[in-house]
Amino acid sequence: MSCTTVEGFTLRPAVIADFDSVLSLVIAQNMAGYGEPMVSADTLRELWQSPNLDLGLDNWVAVAPDGQVAGYAELQHYSPTQLGLSIYLAREHQRKDIGVHLLQLAETRAARCSVDESVVVLISRVSELDQTGKQVVEEAGYNLGLSFLMMERILAEPLEPVQWAPGITVRAFMPGQDEQATYLADEEAAEDKGYHSALTFEEWAKRMSLDGADFDPTLWFLACRGEEIAGVALNFYSRATGAGWIDHLGVRRRWRNRGIGKGLLLHSFGEFHRRGIDRAKLSVDSKSLTNAPRLYERAGMHTVQQYHVYRKEIITS
Repeated sequence: MSCTTVEGFTLRPAVIADFDSVLSLVIAQNMAGYGEPMVSADTLRELWQSPNLDLGLDNWVAVAPDGQVAGYAELQHYSPTQLGLSIYLAREHQRKDIGVHLLQLAETRAARCSVDESVVVLISRVSELDQTGKQVVEEAGYNLGLSFLMMERILAEPLEPVQWAPGITVRAFMPGQDEQATYLADEEAAEDKGYHSALTFEEWAKRMSLDGADFDPTLWFLACRGEEIAGVALNFYSRATGAGWIDHLGVRRRWRNRGIGKGLLLHSFGEFHRRGIDRAKLSVDSKSLTNAPRLYERAGMHTVQQYHVYRKEIITS
């Protein structure tokens, strides 16, 4: 195991014995930055066991002189050319130098991850409230791409009824039948998102966690005209936050301005509420080209947090 030291702190690859300490650290930073945990023991364990992260190669801990985990960094493999970078620092160890060294370990690893591409892109999400985290990535040359609003609605009676345009019906996703059509509709609807990069079906399926523990096809809703999918609301229940998340909401261009987006949103609210879920959440580009935040505000949602997405190209070796 390769280790480095920073003024008494030991930086080394993560091992399974670090799990509980890392979970506590991640949840504490989530609470500080987002007001609620964004992971649970189950979701972190699933990540550590998934192909998206190679334990001991894609994550590291910084251990304080007293043996406590003071920092943690991880890489997630979104695609052969895109990796997600996350850095966490304990509240009592908000030291930029530790964050910088963790980032450097991640960048060194990223440069060795792809043998077929000359460049990989590191993408890092940082809460607006995480001042140390923003300094670490900005001073390392990461470019601020987009800022996202985290919006929420408390689901209490009465909920508005959905008014569908003539000929539009809504149904749940059917596994084994709807994968390709839903992929194509979701990708087309996403073309007007300024941050969207076209995905292959395999990349989309991985991004949407079709094999993940949180995937629930009965929370994926398709607005259809006959056999054609006009729009989608691809949702999930977060065990970590206890909220219903609207992960992807999109309407294909030729079907816009007919109330389909709002209909899918309200339909999702209704299903969450029926299941006893009392909060609906989503994140949206603050400068959405389709003015999505305005739609969500009209549906009763309000902004509770904000985060930023930074990007940096790494030359592979």
